[in-house]
Amino acid sequence: MKDLFYYIFYRASKFYKSWGENSNYYISGKFLLFLAICANILTLIGLFCNILKIRYSIEVIYVVCILFSVLSFFILNEKKYKELEEKYKNEKNNKIKGWLVIAYIIGSIILYFISLAFL
Repeated sequence: MKDLFYYIFYRASKFYKSWGENSNYYISGKFLLFLAICANILTLIGLFCNILKIRYSIEVIYVVCILFSVLSFFILNEKKYKELEEKYKNEKNNKIKGWLVIAYIIGSIILYFISLAFL
C-alpha cells in the first residue's frame, strides 16, 4: 500500500515537473496525493455517518483536512521524489499508469462530492 501512495506521489510530481513547474513540483504532487486520500477518508466517514444516522458536521472535514495537510509536510519531500525517479526510470506502460493515477485522483474527488449529495 505504501508503494502505491509513493507511486501516485511520483506520477503527480512528474506531471507537474514536465508541465514546467521546476522548483516546487514535488509540493504539487504531494498536495494532489493527500487531496485524494483526504477525499477517500471523508467519503468513508460520510458513508458510516449515513449508515449509522449520525449527523455529518463540518468540523470533521476541517479536522481531516488539517491532519492530512500537516502530514504532507513531514512524509514526502524532494529527496523521496529523486529516489522514486531513479526507481521508476525504466518502467513499462508508463502512459497507461499515468492515466490511471489521474483517474484515481479525479475519481476520488468526484466520489467525495457525490457522497456529499447523499448526506
